[in-house]
This record gives sequence, structure tokens and C-alpha cells, in this order.
Amino acid sequence: MKIINEVAVIIKKRSFPSFIDELYKRGLDLLELLHVEETGEGVLYSLRIVSAGPKRFEEFISIIGSASEKYKIISAKNVLEERAAGGLINVSGRMPVETAADFSTWVLGAAGFIQEKIRKGEGLAYTGIPCSVGLVAGIKAGNESEREHLLCGRAEAERDAVIINRFAGLNGYPITVRYDHPEDVIRVLKQIEQNFSAVRITRFEEATLMLYERLYSELTVPLVSLEHDDIPLYLFVLIIKILLKYRLKPEETTIGFVGIDLSAVRLTRLLGAIRFRRVLGSDRSEKTMLALENQGGLATTAENIFSNADITVLLKSDYDREELGKVRPGQLIVSLLGDTEADRDVIAGKGVREFIRRDTTDMAVLFPGMLKGIIESGQRSVSDLKMVEYSKKLVTFLSDAFEFPSIFSDIHIRVAAMMKSGAGPA
Repeated sequence: MKIINEVAVIIKKRSFPSFIDELYKRGLDLLELLHVEETGEGVLYSLRIVSAGPKRFEEFISIIGSASEKYKIISAKNVLEERAAGGLINVSGRMPVETAADFSTWVLGAAGFIQEKIRKGEGLAYTGIPCSVGLVAGIKAGNESEREHLLCGRAEAERDAVIINRFAGLNGYPITVRYDHPEDVIRVLKQIEQNFSAVRITRFEEATLMLYERLYSELTVPLVSLEHDDIPLYLFVLIIKILLKYRLKPEETTIGFVGIDLSAVRLTRLLGAIRFRRVLGSDRSEKTMLALENQGGLATTAENIFSNADITVLLKSDYDREELGKVRPGQLIVSLLGDTEADRDVIAGKGVREFIRRDTTDMAVLFPGMLKGIIESGQRSVSDLKMVEYSKKLVTFLSDAFEFPSIFSDIHIRVAAMMKSGAGPA
């Protein structure tokens, strides 16, 4: 998460170098520096500073504020905080409404025209349904953090609404569903699915493979999910690229998941389809370890994975520094935990061949095109067979540094075209 902060500060004589040193020492980046004026106390500067999160910036401001003999902070504010207040999306009309005539013609008249088309059986193309996607977060009721989870689910759905509108031309509608039993979510989706051309699940607490099978069988619109589809596909592509780059054979390669979620469970099944024989997994939950074993994986400890796996995938922080220190020279590590300094420090000097750091926001290069493609192709889900097929095509998009093309490239058009060309029986 990148945060832009604006700071006005008076820097006293001969203190500018130490100010810049403090800034870079804490991992901050200077985006903009403006000399405002000279004062009796020193030089007033206006700065824009980029930080990887609020904590580093707060530490920097605390250090600067305590050195009153060198600096005087006039103001410090988080620009992102101001801009994000009120959410990430607005609902606006497609028609111009500036005058009473506009209102009469383009709102009332257009709505009446659409209703006439509907009565003639031609209405679907004149509604917003073909471009509408339900962005659903299923939140377990009764959790002590329930309210927090509901709001986080809403924020994630708003984020994805912005992404699919910008990169796929689709309108996303955030929906958070509070449920006592997972089946409650299925009932809600069945009641509202006719409003959308597809549904994307951004989070579904306690979901299982069996539950998704029920969703696919009971819903009539296409369904894709972050945990069930996006993450497994993304990781599957990275793993295939690793095999190709290092000329590894699946049947001779051990892969291990540190932290098990639904994506790891499905990916275990997919790996079996391309002849992986040893898929390990560790987690604090016995239930999730059993789910992995049901798909052909082997439950073990994080220490055993770090000690023995050829490819290690970090999905949760279910390990400590001592366990991570067991990594062997030549290992390949894929992390969805972002860029963690502590992990880099421990791994440094261990002879690890690759340490590929990603997080779930990197899925944005794939899911807009996936949604567009699945809607236009008439598919209702991405089967295991299709997942393998798409992965083998998507791996050609990856660079040797394991990077997809920029999110602002034609990647979304290419992904959608790939899914449309691959449409057919699973």
C-alpha cells in the first residue's frame, strides 16, 4: 500500500542533509520538494513523501518532531486519507442532465423508452445488466470483528469495482452478505443474480471447494472468485514458469504451502493434474490441513517445508524467523505476503535462487480480463481443465523476472480473448 503524505517543515541551517538521510533511512521516497521561503528560523519546504504504509511515515514524523533544534514541522497530512474519505466509487448517469429539458428527455424519456423495449421483449440490451457485475463479500456473523470484516469486505469490493470499470468497462456493485451459515450466501445470490451478467466473490469466509461446487450448480450467471479462481490461476502460472525457467520436472519437484487457504487446496488438485507427486502444506488449523490432504497433499510443519521443499509458497505468516532460517541453497520461494523486510533479511545469504514477492492486489492484471472473457464466452465457471489450459497460455505472457505486462497494457484484452478462444466443453 503506497501512501502520499504532504509535509510543510522548516529546516534549520545545515540540517537539510540529515533530514534527507532520516527520510531515506526509513524507506520513504521523496516525490516532490518545493523551496517555499526563507524564514527567521530556517528554510520552509513543502514536500510530498511516499511511504509503504502509515507506520513508517509516523515514525519519521516522530523523529523529525523530536529534533526541534534542527526542524520545525508546520503541518503533516495524509493526502490519500483525504481523497479516500467517502469511498472509492460514485454512481453517475450516462446521460447529460444539465437542464429541465435534459431531465425530461434523457432521464424520463430514456427510462420510458427502455420500458417500451422491455414490453416488446427487446429489453435486456437496453438495461445495464450486460455490463453489471455483483462484487460479493460473505462475512461470518458472530465474529467479534464482524463489523470490521463487513467494512473491509465493502472496501475490497469498491476497489475491485474501480479496477473492472477502468480495465474491462464493467460496472461493479459491492454487496456484503452477513451470514450464519454459508448456505445463506447461496440463497441471497440466487435471489439477486438476475441483476448481473456475472458475480465475483471478493471474500467468502469459511468457504470450501464443496460450497463452490454448489454455487456453480445453483447459480445461472457466471461466477469467479478471488480465492477459488484468481489466486490459484496466478500462482499456477508462476509455478509453471519456474518449472520452465529452471528445467524442473513436476514429478521430481516438491512444493510446499506455508499457510493453507482455499486457493492452496484447489491448487493442490491442479498440481496433481500436471504430475506433481509431493505437495506439502502447513497451517495452524487442522481443518484446512485435512482439506489439503483430501486433494492429495501432505500435511506437515512449516519447518519441514522450509527444509525440504524445492518450491515454497508463503500464503500466511504461519512461521517464525527460526523456521524460515531453515531454507536451503537453491530453493525457490513465492510469497503472497508482500515485500516483508524481515523475510528478506533472514533469507539474505542463504543462496535462494528466487524470492518472488507478490500480494493479492497483483491479481488485478488478470481478473478484469477473466471477467470480461467469461461473460462474453458464455462460460459459467473456470473448471480445473480450463485452469490448466489457461495457465499454459498465460505463462507466455510472463517475463523471465516473473512479471506480467503492466496493468495499463493490453493484458486485459489478451486475457479476455484467450478465454473466449478457449470456450467450449470443460
